[in-house]
Amino acid sequence: MKLYVMKRRNILPIIVVFVFISFFVSLVPLLTLMARKENDKSTATKLKSSIEEAMPNTLPLPLRLPNDHNIHFLKEPLLSGKGEHHCSNGRESTWTMVTFVKSTATNFDRCNLLRSTWASLKKIENRSLFTVFVIGKTDSDVQALIDEEHETYHDILQITKTENYHNIGFKTLAGMKWASENLPSNYYYSTSDDDMWIDMLKVKELIDHYRGVVVEKEWPEFPIICTYKWWNGSLQPIRTPTDKNYVSKEQYPWPYWPAFCFGGMYTTSVSVIKQLWELSAFSKTYYNADDVWITGLLRHRLGMPNEMMIRPDQVVAKHYHGFENNDVNVTHFEQWDELRQKTDNITC
Repeated sequence: MKLYVMKRRNILPIIVVFVFISFFVSLVPLLTLMARKENDKSTATKLKSSIEEAMPNTLPLPLRLPNDHNIHFLKEPLLSGKGEHHCSNGRESTWTMVTFVKSTATNFDRCNLLRSTWASLKKIENRSLFTVFVIGKTDSDVQALIDEEHETYHDILQITKTENYHNIGFKTLAGMKWASENLPSNYYYSTSDDDMWIDMLKVKELIDHYRGVVVEKEWPEFPIICTYKWWNGSLQPIRTPTDKNYVSKEQYPWPYWPAFCFGGMYTTSVSVIKQLWELSAFSKTYYNADDVWITGLLRHRLGMPNEMMIRPDQVVAKHYHGFENNDVNVTHFEQWDELRQKTDNITC
């Protein structure tokens, strides 16, 4: 009996050791799997980082507060001005669109030409329309005239950036910023230049049509309508250093731009513009190619497919290269008269 107890006591330590060894052996596959997963995760992170570095404009972004590109306002428009009141017919608007026209501080004649033609339209069949002129900082003599102009029309968005061609991209961004901060997401947004003729009736018809397409195709957002022109993805960046639109390979290494709308005019929703505005804070900046940057690179990064880049099958907007001669002005007014005749009973 004593011998049996002694043998049993001698076996107990062996059993305990065996149990511990078995336990740790069973952990080896689990620890190996965890280490492999951590290694795969680290590898994936490094791979993603390298891809993001190589293609900074084609991947999703983390959510952060947007940078404002150092854009600040000297003057802001008042959209509920006199035009809204005298044009009211007592019915609620079906939708509202604001067109931001890139101009310059000294282009009084161009702005007044537009104010007396297509930009004078405040409603088309109960769709509300507003036009805002985006300009830069200027000298005190011109500023006094701008103060008077704004007091009369309340339609100027003036930024602190000095007037020059290379700051035109900031004017586009200024419209995006102001729209994002001041307009409801269900409003519509257009950007244009001050030497464009725009058939606002066709713009209205396009928006009405694609409001239905959004529902039919279950698109998550309103598309971007290239109301002036678009490029299908076969345009190469300009590599000539002396060109005003020069883009270096260090800035953009790829041989072609993605599909994009020309900046002469394009139209989308304020909801889309808000998202593009926020994305712009985390992208390489292309201020001298803002149209391809915003409607091409940032749109692609947002995840909006080329299918939602709409190319109308009719002429909606025409570029007159600065209204440089009297013939152009005559043509502009002739087209305005034609538009007024078509819409006389449905516009004000």
